[in-house]
Amino acid sequence: MRLMMRAPRAPRGRKRARVGAAVGVVVLVAAGCGDGSRQGRAEAAPGVIPFTSAVVTDHADGTSTVRWSAPGAGSVTVYAEGEGEDEGKGAGEGREEGDGGGRVAVGEARDAVTLRAGEQDGRRWFRLVPDRGRSLRLADRSLGLDSVPNFRDAGGYRTADGRWVAMGKLYRSASLDRLSAADRRTLRRLGIDPVLDLRTAGEARKQPDALGEGERPRRLDVLGGGESLANTQPTSADHARTLLRDSYADFVAAKTGRAAYRALFAEAADPDGEAVLYHCTAGKDRTGWASAALLTALGVPRSTVVRDYLASNRYLTAYNRQARAQLPDAVEDAYEPLLGVRKTYLDASFARVDHDYGTFDHYLAAGLRLADDDLAALRDELLVGEPES
Repeated sequence: MRLMMRAPRAPRGRKRARVGAAVGVVVLVAAGCGDGSRQGRAEAAPGVIPFTSAVVTDHADGTSTVRWSAPGAGSVTVYAEGEGEDEGKGAGEGREEGDGGGRVAVGEARDAVTLRAGEQDGRRWFRLVPDRGRSLRLADRSLGLDSVPNFRDAGGYRTADGRWVAMGKLYRSASLDRLSAADRRTLRRLGIDPVLDLRTAGEARKQPDALGEGERPRRLDVLGGGESLANTQPTSADHARTLLRDSYADFVAAKTGRAAYRALFAEAADPDGEAVLYHCTAGKDRTGWASAALLTALGVPRSTVVRDYLASNRYLTAYNRQARAQLPDAVEDAYEPLLGVRKTYLDASFARVDHDYGTFDHYLAAGLRLADDDLAALRDELLVGEPES
């Protein structure tokens, strides 16, 4: 790993490390994870993104760790994008090569670096540029908004054919009824429009989204005015788990659910739109199926879809701790299954797809009434890179 940073004057008799012209970027730690050898590997085609895995993790101390694996490359250069850099360009676009500005490290095909960088749109963005193939632009999925639990980017995942779901296009969250002025500004910087509210009319009236003056979400009522899980009274933990599984099946089977998710797909595929944010109450059930269905339609493997779904348990830790504290001891055990997500809940949705439609593709075509052109538009809008041959 070669680090690109402003270096102090080297002591006499010692060689100074190679440096770049990055301003405001300080590399703290780097760890090589591979030998960088090209022997025995296939080189990536120009339009193919050679990364099989890549992720950015932000830390509380203001640093970020960028970790990647790119078997189709020999080396990877990391750029930290500063405030306003690549303005007006979508994810997957921008500078492929540079004069050193913003460059923070050059690593091997499988490597990691921990660094400090400036922010763009309230996020720390990085571009990973391989020596062969197309670059990949990433940020941490979680934006860590104080007033909105479970607010995160739905992108940054690899598809089965080697493409990637672009980041900065789709966001998911819990309800926005406590949205602070600072976090409202973040939503504007992210270019979010529209906001899609998957809750019932009653839920929206009780806890309306706190958007700016004159701004209104588009309501896509998945339950069609039916009772939400937040208002149910399970009699036992088994009853609660049954309620969840039945609800997830209804996301697929109910006419109102099919209409809501069809409209969500149409918004996500709109090339003239800004970034899309969709949410329900806790951002885990109706929103969870929305993300699972979108990612599956885009070609993301089921194992990755499940991992993204289960991440709500981590992002809702503080939210659920507060919810438990408000529950009477006598009902806490019965309500516990409603607070988190479990693979069996998501499995109920996929099982209903299989039961009613046979395949997920038929669910998209017959259930959501999405034509081939609709799905092609969705993939054109949200995927970057070319399929692997």
